[in-house]
Amino acid sequence: MTGLRQGLSIRTRLAFIYTGLLAAALVAFGSGVYLVLRGELERSFDAALVANAEHAAGAFALDVGPDGRLRPSDRLLEQLASTGGRVVVLDHDGVELADSSLPDAAVLPLTSGDIALADRRAHQVREVSVSGDVLRLTVEPVLASSSAPVGYVAWAESTAGVRSVLGTVITALLLGGLLVTALALMAGLILARRALEPVANVTETARAISLSGDFGARVEAGQRGDEIQELAIAFNEMLEALERNHQTFQRFLGDASHQLRTPLTTIRANLDLAQRPSLGEGERLAILADARDEAERMGRLIADLLSLARAESGARMEFSPVELDAVLVETVRRQRQAAAHVRMSVAAVEPALVEGDRDRLRELLGILLDNAARYTPGGGSVTASLEVSDGQARIRVVDTGIGLDVEDRSRLFERLYRGTRARAMRPSGTGLGLAIAHWIVESHGGTIELTDRDGGGTVATVSLPLRSP
Repeated sequence: MTGLRQGLSIRTRLAFIYTGLLAAALVAFGSGVYLVLRGELERSFDAALVANAEHAAGAFALDVGPDGRLRPSDRLLEQLASTGGRVVVLDHDGVELADSSLPDAAVLPLTSGDIALADRRAHQVREVSVSGDVLRLTVEPVLASSSAPVGYVAWAESTAGVRSVLGTVITALLLGGLLVTALALMAGLILARRALEPVANVTETARAISLSGDFGARVEAGQRGDEIQELAIAFNEMLEALERNHQTFQRFLGDASHQLRTPLTTIRANLDLAQRPSLGEGERLAILADARDEAERMGRLIADLLSLARAESGARMEFSPVELDAVLVETVRRQRQAAAHVRMSVAAVEPALVEGDRDRLRELLGILLDNAARYTPGGGSVTASLEVSDGQARIRVVDTGIGLDVEDRSRLFERLYRGTRARAMRPSGTGLGLAIAHWIVESHGGTIELTDRDGGGTVATVSLPLRSP
């Protein structure tokens, strides 16, 4: 059964479920109709039976002789039997006096209980079987002038007519129910197929994407306004996200391979030059120094790529209370030693406690300070500050460097992207620092923004929520 259920499609199972529910409703309705109809027919049949028996008892009361004994006339017996019933006349002791049936007919199974019920005028009707036929009978007393019965009349009629009607009703209900169920199953299959057609479209689109790798395919959402449309819209949104991620991944691979190929080519060329016997010692040392710089650049690029890979893989940070002011002062002191060509200082610091990953926050500040120092000419300045307002800790890193190009502002946080001025001043950059900084800030629930500084330079502003008390 489980294997059959697993092998059926959803639309087939839905059609079977709806048809089964309809069949159950039809069975309940048909059973109710049958029971009500049978009850009404039996009540009507019994009422007529009792009325005929009472009429016969009243008629036979006229056949009582002067001696008070009942002498039923054959003509009256035949006249009553012509209505379709079987009439049996008994004396006051319950001995049969006359029977309207043929002489060889089976005896009507009357009991003393029937006589006792007749004495009480209970009008009791019961069912008996005679010669393979089912009869319903009742017994009524024959009363003369006195109150004591002078005899009894048993009236019995076959229930063949009632049973025939009930059989016809059962047949009609069964055939009608089967026909309605079959039509409902066919209609259910058609309607379920039409209703789930968008789901089949989603399946075909997913299968086509898996075979072709084309994330540009879309599913027709239609104008239904139901759950199927919501599924199609959600699937299209997923495809759009996958397409964007795929395009970004392809661009990322191309840029990364280009960025890694350049230092490797430079290192290989420098090593080939260093092997020439005619090369002087000074030139050899310069070539080796250049190769070492390219190797360091490649190391930074790989480290940045690993950081981004951890970010995209959903790496979780270890959050704890962090004194942001202490981290800022510590990072400025460390970066100042590596950027001796600029004046790096802390302008103002307010105490700020945030919930975050201390190492990642230190990395964030290091990226901002390193970028500011890299793209600020010698003799310039880099100033960091921290202020607290409106439940936010705001860090500002201000430099007097080359500033931003208008066309570069919308792509500043893209991976491996570097502005025109940045490439002209520092060709060896990786273009990953701001992408990593953006990921760190978003992971801490904050915002980051780069704007131009009045008089030249750049202002990097980071807002992080303060830790709740």
